[in-house]
Amino acid sequence: MSDKDLSNFLKKIVQLNQIAELIKNSPSKKLSLSKCKNHDEVIKLTNEWGFDIGKRWGEY
Repeated sequence: MSDKDLSNFLKKIVQLNQIAELIKNSPSKKLSLSKCKNHDEVIKLTNEWGFDIGKRWGEY
């Protein structure tokens, strides 16, 4: 894994942890996330919340 890939991987982990904390503290966001039926819907919703978790660590 290149340094850039590692950086992107770690950034994604940070964002996933932030999303976990967000839904833990916001029942409405948790409900919105639970209504997602597939990966694309999750990515679209979390993008609306300001997160960028759609790319895999090796994608640019």
